[in-house]
Amino acid sequence: MTKMPPGPRSGRNASLTRERILAAARRYFSLHGYDHVGTRDIAREAGADAALVNRYFGSKEELFREVITGGFLVEEHLPEDLADFGSFLVSQVLDNKSEPDDFDALRVLLRAAGSPAIAALVAERFDEEFIRPLARRLGGRDAEVRATLIASYVLGLATMRYGFEARSLSGAPGRKASVLAEKAIQACATPA
Repeated sequence: MTKMPPGPRSGRNASLTRERILAAARRYFSLHGYDHVGTRDIAREAGADAALVNRYFGSKEELFREVITGGFLVEEHLPEDLADFGSFLVSQVLDNKSEPDDFDALRVLLRAAGSPAIAALVAERFDEEFIRPLARRLGGRDAEVRATLIASYVLGLATMRYGFEARSLSGAPGRKASVLAEKAIQACATPA
């Protein structure tokens, strides 16, 4: 993991220190999950005093809330025409080129699902930023159910591809799996 250069001494530039703490938290939560990260780790990575984490964010949970807010926004990533929505979404999941040190909201979501301390918070953010906006965009009958099914495909594909590194989702088998997943998602995107 790349260490951030030491930050300014406390009091010199509060907004810069706050941003450095947020950047470190994004990386740490993405790499290690909520339960395996401490505020001291984040502060050390940010070149700040651990007390500043609580001063700026109130608690580790509130810092996490800020880290994931906006991380699941789907509306800005949707194509204009939903006719090829299935292939678009599958390529977004399976062709993810993020570096291991990059913030990855999907990775954070997957790691947080097993944490009783924050699972409800993550579910709430995901519902507000992904499922409900997608349902509005899909429109028609059972839009929220269809959006939830699409989210299930996305999370399932991401879990199998990146969490379990399923061989059948890469190479030649991955292309076949992509076609099948695209059809399933496209069926959910089309009102019945």
